[in-house]
Amino acid sequence: MAVPFSGLNHSQRGVALITALLVVALATVAAVAMAARQQLDVRRTANLLDGDQAYAYALGVESWARVVLTRDEAQVDRLDEDWAKRLSPIAVQGGQVDGFISDLQGRFNLNNLIAQDGQQISEADLRYFQRLLRVLEIDDQLAIAMLDWIDVDFETRFPAGAEDDYYLSLQPPYRFANRRFQSISELRLVKGVTPEIWSRLAPYISALPERTVLNVNTAQAPLFAALSEELSLRDGEQLVTARGEGGYDALGDFLGQELFAGREIEEGMLDIKSSYFLLRGEIDVGTARSQLFSVLHRNKTGVRTLARTQGTW
Repeated sequence: MAVPFSGLNHSQRGVALITALLVVALATVAAVAMAARQQLDVRRTANLLDGDQAYAYALGVESWARVVLTRDEAQVDRLDEDWAKRLSPIAVQGGQVDGFISDLQGRFNLNNLIAQDGQQISEADLRYFQRLLRVLEIDDQLAIAMLDWIDVDFETRFPAGAEDDYYLSLQPPYRFANRRFQSISELRLVKGVTPEIWSRLAPYISALPERTVLNVNTAQAPLFAALSEELSLRDGEQLVTARGEGGYDALGDFLGQELFAGREIEEGMLDIKSSYFLLRGEIDVGTARSQLFSVLHRNKTGVRTLARTQGTW
């Protein structure tokens, strides 16, 4: 027969009360934990949905870039054309999108340093790139380490080169590429490249799958200053000012600048038209912020995407 609660002694009643409070406390903790977990799951799901939606919008910005480049039928590429104008922020459901296109041939292509066979050095491009490094106040021997990174042999170029024996001794160890650069971010792995050097160099370089020339209508001052040992950064800035956004309709107009008089210029490295472009799309949707970098190649058949990355290029 059950003993009524009132029949319990003082000690028993205390134990029963504590047990009841403990059960209530445990139930409360469990309920709070379940609610917190549910809230976390809801937030995680929302973030995933926002991220997917942002990426979809980013692909839409890429489609816009391909259309703009396809419609550009001029034989000259310069900064006053539609493709060079930044897309004004556009409101979309839950956020906004923005984007702009830059000319990758307004930069030095790192893969120009070596021939397609991966063995022969392009002496003219090496001289140019070393001048560019000096203009940017970077040790020009960095170019030697970069040659070892992309050539197909295992012989170290002295004095500043590096092959597997160097990279495998690092912590953590890794192997050198032994192939052409796939992205300028890969340069961070090369011997001698510090974060400061990479940040200083990144705006003036590209990594394209074939040899390319420098578009004088979109290049910046340091790239002009590197055209000759006798040119300074100030000379390069004067050339940018003289060019303006309208650029040149013929390469001869650029080479006819007074600053080039009596100076030897690598004319074979220059042109006024481009085939490679970089799209940078910026998308904000809900809690998600996405950046898309797309390398676009334009030829006679249209525009296609060669590479697509998020966060950095």
